[in-house]
Amino acid sequence: MEPGDRTLSFLQLRALECRYGDVTAVDGVSLSVERGEFVSLLGPSGCGKTTTLQMIAGFVAPSGGSVAIEGADLTRVRPNRRGVGIVFQSYALFPHMTVAGNVAFGLEMRRVPKAQRQERVARALEQVHLGHLATRYPRQLSGGQQQRVALARALVIEPRLLLLDEPMSNLDAKLREDMQLELRRLQRALGITTVMVTHDQNEAMAMSDRIAVMRAGRIVQVDTPRAAYEHPADDFASTFLGKSNNVPGRAAGGVIELPGGLRVTPEGAVPDGDVLCSLRPEKLWVTQADAGQIQATIRSRLFLGNHWLFQLTSDLGELLVYQQNTNHAPPEEGDAVGVDWHPSSLRVLPAGRP
Repeated sequence: MEPGDRTLSFLQLRALECRYGDVTAVDGVSLSVERGEFVSLLGPSGCGKTTTLQMIAGFVAPSGGSVAIEGADLTRVRPNRRGVGIVFQSYALFPHMTVAGNVAFGLEMRRVPKAQRQERVARALEQVHLGHLATRYPRQLSGGQQQRVALARALVIEPRLLLLDEPMSNLDAKLREDMQLELRRLQRALGITTVMVTHDQNEAMAMSDRIAVMRAGRIVQVDTPRAAYEHPADDFASTFLGKSNNVPGRAAGGVIELPGGLRVTPEGAVPDGDVLCSLRPEKLWVTQADAGQIQATIRSRLFLGNHWLFQLTSDLGELLVYQQNTNHAPPEEGDAVGVDWHPSSLRVLPAGRP
């Protein structure tokens, strides 16, 4: 197929590998990203997500595999020739340059004429709502404003692809939420293909069209945020994409026996053998004692504003349960309660991690 063939995904990673001596940082990562899509690489520290981003950018040479945009192999193309904009975790702003100077830097390196450069800088700053701060220096800006300058600097070169490396990790919780909304709005308005690295599952789920969950240098699941959350591929994806109660069981004849002798019939066919049953805390609810599918005791409780978090002891082991904050008084620590759930809330996962 020719470069630019519409049947190709916009960005294609094929069997990407990165090895440092005996250490494999990225192990055969393959991923397709469509034009205008927002995809997050999500995983814990050391899982290979940042190294994968750096190979896309051209900062790290792959030990194997390839990176292609619109069908053109970029594996050996220099970073400044790839048409990629990058926002780093540290923002990497030049302290001696004004906001406008920082944004203009990439255009100057590309020898864009001054008049055109000024016009594009002004447009980029307006896109991130910072036109009125063009003459300030980074030290005179808040963290959120510095983050938007870094974003404007990446966008002003009109990149084919935007890469974000933990772009909001230095912001406080409220500002991070605001910037997530702003960045997602801008990405959709511009229609720019975006790949973001993050370890924050809430950030990934809030902003992404799809999430690639990574572990030990490999992608274990690629899916929409809701599908990845509701139907995790394994217990690692289940626990990394939010809290989960994963209970070991044994399947036989379409029925799963759980600790304490509880037998449940999951929706859909389940092969015989050891399994894990996953129940999200918000899918459980506490009832009065002697009701529900199991009995439990409130070990501890935390008030979290709009909801309560209960830690329970039960025959299934320790369970976490979220309960919405209503006008009704919640159960006290030490109270005996029942626990119930809808059969469709139970997810059956393979036992053990790969």
